[in-house]
Amino acid sequence: MNAELSKFVKSKYPISKADLFSCFIERSLSFIPQNGLNGLVTMESWMFLSSFEALRKKIIENTCIQSLTHFGWHIMRIAFGTVTFILEKRRPDDKFRGTYSYMEIDNINRETERPIHFPVKDNGRFKIANQKDFEKIPGSPIGYWVSEKAIEAYTNNKQLSEKYSFKRGIGTGNNDRFLRYWCEIEVDCIKYKWQPYNKGGDFKKWYGNRDYVINWDNNGFEIKNYKDNSGKLRSRPQNLDFNFVKNISYSSLTSGNPSFRIYEGFLNDQAGNYIVPIQKSDVYVLMYLLNSKIGRYFITIKNQTFNITSEEINTIPIKEIDIFENNYLCVEISKTDWDSHETSWDFKTSPLIVSTINEHGNNSQQFNIQTHISSLKDNLLLQQVYDNYKSKWSEMFFQLHQNEEELNRQFIEIYGLQDELTPDVPLEEITILQEETSIENGELVFHADEVFAQFVSYAVGCMFGRYSLDKEGLILANQGETLQDYLEKVGRKEEELIFVPDRDNIIPVLDDEWFRDDIVERFHTFLKASFGEENFRKNLDFVEECLGKDIRKYFTRDFYKDHIRRYKKRPIYWMFSSPKGYFNVLVYLHRYTPDTINRILNSYLKEYIEKLKMYRTQQEHIEVEGSVTEQNKARKEIDRINVMLDDCMQYETEILYPLATERISLDLDDGVLVNYNKLGSAVAKVAGLNDKKTKEKVRGFDWIDVHQIRD
Repeated sequence: MNAELSKFVKSKYPISKADLFSCFIERSLSFIPQNGLNGLVTMESWMFLSSFEALRKKIIENTCIQSLTHFGWHIMRIAFGTVTFILEKRRPDDKFRGTYSYMEIDNINRETERPIHFPVKDNGRFKIANQKDFEKIPGSPIGYWVSEKAIEAYTNNKQLSEKYSFKRGIGTGNNDRFLRYWCEIEVDCIKYKWQPYNKGGDFKKWYGNRDYVINWDNNGFEIKNYKDNSGKLRSRPQNLDFNFVKNISYSSLTSGNPSFRIYEGFLNDQAGNYIVPIQKSDVYVLMYLLNSKIGRYFITIKNQTFNITSEEINTIPIKEIDIFENNYLCVEISKTDWDSHETSWDFKTSPLIVSTINEHGNNSQQFNIQTHISSLKDNLLLQQVYDNYKSKWSEMFFQLHQNEEELNRQFIEIYGLQDELTPDVPLEEITILQEETSIENGELVFHADEVFAQFVSYAVGCMFGRYSLDKEGLILANQGETLQDYLEKVGRKEEELIFVPDRDNIIPVLDDEWFRDDIVERFHTFLKASFGEENFRKNLDFVEECLGKDIRKYFTRDFYKDHIRRYKKRPIYWMFSSPKGYFNVLVYLHRYTPDTINRILNSYLKEYIEKLKMYRTQQEHIEVEGSVTEQNKARKEIDRINVMLDDCMQYETEILYPLATERISLDLDDGVLVNYNKLGSAVAKVAGLNDKKTKEKVRGFDWIDVHQIRD
């Protein structure tokens, strides 16, 4: 609505002003005489949302809803729910009953986008109901399917808001300025300048979505005082007294079912709404309830959309429930899953390496890297380790599935809703192993390519010293750290290390072994160090079988794309790449220094160019002295090398040399989005990171020196 129309509807239709369609519902009732009938097709939102509560009450109290059919998505060939209904203009008496049903699409013809089948009465939503019962539900939603038992739960119990406090988190006013993925910054600054930050996130139950940190330096002074040019406060620093307390949070906007997670020691975003219990001991009880079918059932009574608000949660009826923290291991299993990925700040080591423990009959959850060191003499086969990994994680997956169904069973019994709900949980709704597995024909299927892509990523982390085979957890994760820092943190001399990280923080990723510290050779060394030398060839073959290609092709074609995806377009290992990609080296952001580009230029690029020239000279000799077949092959190789040389020499003269003379500094606090664009075309092009559109966005940041952003 424009300003004039908005003013008009607020004046003329105060109870239906939220939308034009709802104004028309109210207006259309005046078109018919007493006892007349009015048929309408509208969006579904008036049935549930709080902004239409007054309109609903008017309809319930002053008209008879003769029939109502609620449509799911695409029934009207539009991507949201709709409803068709007939109203009779008279006040209902206590005996009046209307007919309600739900129509959904069983399948869709993808070519015509038309529904193929409409089940109506067999979906549990057909009902002949007294509309006055809707007023017994807080907010009076048109909950036509709600049973008498559920209505009793509302009338006989306290609402959630009476035992728990619902809060909205901080609005920074500029997330690009104040938020970072935790991997981008110096780890020593977390909980000093940068604080853990809950920003909602994907469908994830129990634990997880712990990706962000917020600049809370000087107790958030900059955010608290962040204003626009007119002096108006742009940020919304609200509910700060509840920073860091134990709470349950969820994403307000969800693409499916809501999911609830536990947090403590975090600040919260306004997209990561959270619930604080009056008594800390209640936090697990509430989370079990909210993640159960009962919690979802009461939420959907109030809201059928994907935007979950406090109202739907606050009005859930709360019974006295004797379920305590230690009854189930839902949080513990989910935390173990989250921490098995290197994008968790509590990541210790590769889960494949952890799986070697069970080969020695030790099922302890507490892994010690020394235990693995002692196992190296056994020269384990990776295939056996992977089988053990699948067995262990399958057991955890189905244990979590069993726990969730048992929680459902108990809550359904407590609320007496056995006739409405079953405890069954689809395997697709178990939110661990989301990257490593899929559900196919009702079976849990592991994806070996993803499992071993994660293993290779961990190996690269060890190559750069971010991780170690000699000590668990993060090692080098602060700006400009060196091999000497690594030795001090690991507590060993270099000659005592199981695996030595790269000394100069530059690892070539090329089509052949042109350098001794080539990434493939480094991976071979890592594989021998982590699983022994005796079965090295078998283990390497198995890795390549799982990846679906040999390890060099994976590194040159897929690794960086996987890394970009894994780190959500904020990579920590950067690919310096020539225009046509014939020269590539990886550099670890946290070990970058102003001399790094100069070392790439002089110790790698120039040397690579000289090696190519020498190789071309050899091929030119074969072109003259070799057999006819050898000569033809040599001519093709010479042509290929010339293209490679042109690419590398262009990279040297036009791109890398000018940057090397500038000795560019990076500030990890600025984040990857800014720092990556300081290096212009020296680094690989990544959509959403340094493409033209994103670069222009970065040039619009008013908190950086935009002259440092290079094309």
